[in-house]
Amino acid sequence: MSPAHDISPSASTLRLADEIRALCSVITKIARADLQARLESHDLGISAIEHGVLRHLSHGVTSMAEISRLMGAAPSTLVYVVDSLVKKNLLRRGKDPKDRRREPLRLKKKGADLFTGIPKMDASSVLVKSLENMPEPRRGELLLLLHEFARGLPGAERLYLRSESADTKAPLAASDLVAAAPAKSVAAKRRIGGHE
Repeated sequence: MSPAHDISPSASTLRLADEIRALCSVITKIARADLQARLESHDLGISAIEHGVLRHLSHGVTSMAEISRLMGAAPSTLVYVVDSLVKKNLLRRGKDPKDRRREPLRLKKKGADLFTGIPKMDASSVLVKSLENMPEPRRGELLLLLHEFARGLPGAERLYLRSESADTKAPLAASDLVAAAPAKSVAAKRRIGGHE
């Protein structure tokens, strides 16, 4: 055992981790409701969970099991979500010639177009409003600290930490946090270009 593993976290670190977990839960719940409101206000005909599936497909994930793991949703729940997206002609189930049990999911052109057309954020977002209530330097600090914290967490979820902002190949400045979403780069279009 290495010396680093011999040291137990302090009581204050354990309390801090517990408080961070609670705050993340609150922020996630509010962010999900905010996304759902944005989807409804643009009359896009998809739910927040359907948006999540489209998001992962646009990043090249094709396995329902992997999407389930990334979203923290039960596979049985995602079956109904995927069925709905198939009926809406936004994605299709494929066939894996090497494993007949696998049905890789693929975005259709209509699904890719819908996803790329969804406004990323606007001034009505409660997240934007909360950020605007903070001094601009603190916004940047918050983003940097969250990235630093998330980089230390295990798991493939880290691949999407800068999903939209990475498309610009430039780090976000504090003022960019409330700006309109950047235009998609050629690389991002190629990721989404795997649709039919």
